Amino acid sequence: MRTILLCFVLAACGGNSTSNDSPPGDGTPVDPTMRFEPWAQGNVWSYTLTDPTGVIPTATGKTTTVGAAADVGGAHAGQQAFLVHVEQLTGSKDVYETIDGDLDIRYESTFFDATGAMTSTDVDQPFRLKLDESAAHTTTGATFSTTFTETTNGGAPTTKTENWRVISDSEQITVMAGTFTALHIQRTSSSGKIQDYWYVRGVGKVRETGSGAQEEELESFTPAK
Repeated sequence: MRTILLCFVLAACGGNSTSNDSPPGDGTPVDPTMRFEPWAQGNVWSYTLTDPTGVIPTATGKTTTVGAAADVGGAHAGQQAFLVHVEQLTGSKDVYETIDGDLDIRYESTFFDATGAMTSTDVDQPFRLKLDESAAHTTTGATFSTTFTETTNGGAPTTKTENWRVISDSEQITVMAGTFTALHIQRTSSSGKIQDYWYVRGVGKVRETGSGAQEEELESFTPAK
């Protein structure tokens, strides 16, 4: 497999994707590997993870790996999605994520502690948005909201609303993997937690900051063969 340390400026062409009701093709790339979330079985991203509180030591070489597409099962039986394994500062998680038109979505997350023991599972209905790649929602200044329900460990569903704002559709950013022109988007949760994400077309997430459990910076991206 070929590891990319991207040491050049790569334009993230925000504002050129289709509407939510249209299939990709007139703006959002037909090739899924050229999206802002380039899903393909075998893709591996390596990140440096930092605890914003400074309690947990910084960790390097933590990977996100796209596995094979499979039936999600359970409440989402019949839905196909990639099983993605994500290493975290403490433990890991397996998430079912996929592409639905312009949307990059998550159906389910299962969390594991440092020993590999499962700790909890979140099921989202109809799904949790990871990124909306439509033209309307990748243009500087765009704002929109999403609502979904989340069920943890089979308990009562909780309704959650997330507010999104596009800070910039062409922001230059330098990370360990290189220098890019990225889509910078901000998400505010129902609880007021704010997360900022930088995405690059054909590469994926290059940085994440905010009030979450960890901050992330891309070290390298190894696309599938």
